[in-house]
Amino acid sequence: MRRITLGIIANELFSSEAGRMGGFGWALSKVSECFCADPSLGVDPVILMGQRLRNGTPRVDSVHGSRVVWLEDSFWRWGREIRRQQIDLLLSIDYRSNYRAFFALLPRTPVLLWVRDPWDFKDREIIGSLRIPGENAPPQGVKPHATRTLAPLLLTSRLMRRRIQLAVTTPWLAPKIPDSYGVPAAGVAELPNIILPHGGKPRKAERPVVAFLARLDPYKRPWIVVELARRMPDVEFVMMGQGHFSGPGSWQITDPPPNLRLLGHVGEDVKRPELERAWILVNTSIHEGLAVSFLEALAQETPVVSTVDPDKVVTRFGRALERFPGDGMDGAGTLIAALRSLIDDTAERQALGSKGRAWVESTHSRETFLRAFFQLASRLEVNTG
Repeated sequence: MRRITLGIIANELFSSEAGRMGGFGWALSKVSECFCADPSLGVDPVILMGQRLRNGTPRVDSVHGSRVVWLEDSFWRWGREIRRQQIDLLLSIDYRSNYRAFFALLPRTPVLLWVRDPWDFKDREIIGSLRIPGENAPPQGVKPHATRTLAPLLLTSRLMRRRIQLAVTTPWLAPKIPDSYGVPAAGVAELPNIILPHGGKPRKAERPVVAFLARLDPYKRPWIVVELARRMPDVEFVMMGQGHFSGPGSWQITDPPPNLRLLGHVGEDVKRPELERAWILVNTSIHEGLAVSFLEALAQETPVVSTVDPDKVVTRFGRALERFPGDGMDGAGTLIAALRSLIDDTAERQALGSKGRAWVESTHSRETFLRAFFQLASRLEVNTG
């Protein structure tokens, strides 16, 4: 089998040692771990960081089994290092305007662009309504990215005869592409997530546990979860995640109620057991793509209560509520009612969790990812053996 070098482009590593942890970094980590764990697949990943190392952050030269190539101050030195990798295929974890440097350095290298969180006009409108309770400063982390710069990039690539394929994690995202990126959605393929199977019957806690798995950034509206815990003292709440901002426009928890556990950023060894014992996953975000946390919870037979409902996943496997613009606190009572209805109905809760697990295992797994990945690599005329 001919081995290929896969250059994975991202702005985050999903490593507590080197910057923020978000869904894009999570996707990078799963792809890297998948190929590094099985050399027989014939793919050698290398991680291409689109952002410079932040001051005070230690330099990590390898993560998730792959080497990391950092953006350097010297463009020429950085360019030589990128070309030295002899990359056969670029996997772009969604698209950000600073990725253009990689596209320019490797003008004929095929690109598989994995669209994960496109914002169309309606999304941008409701995200723009976000406010932090008691905070006058605009929230950090919600400024729209210049994703429409992808359009001229694709035009240039066609002129250079570079092959580019867009793929979504779920077909539901495809109609958002024209407004989000300024390019047609025709020909968009599907590339599922890699969700690790549970392997047995999950062991649930004896008493009700509600889990929250997300960054503690304004975008995710974690303050609503704190309010839910205050109003539901008989239920254990677990928050997994950390914030990435400070100062005006950020959010910091103060005076958490005693039934709320704050775990910060957690690895698989902590996250999976917590999702397994949880009765429900709650999501309070003002917007989501196909949230990975939904898939990870459902893999543990944990249904979802959420103010967003991508691809009707929450409708099928939990309780889907309206988004509640602004700070979202008006929706606290509705969220509590939805949580209570599932806590009190054991049979329905278990049925939703079981159906959700079956769906995740059939659609978002290592096998479904690899099958789609190699099909798309072949479409891009990348010889994988």
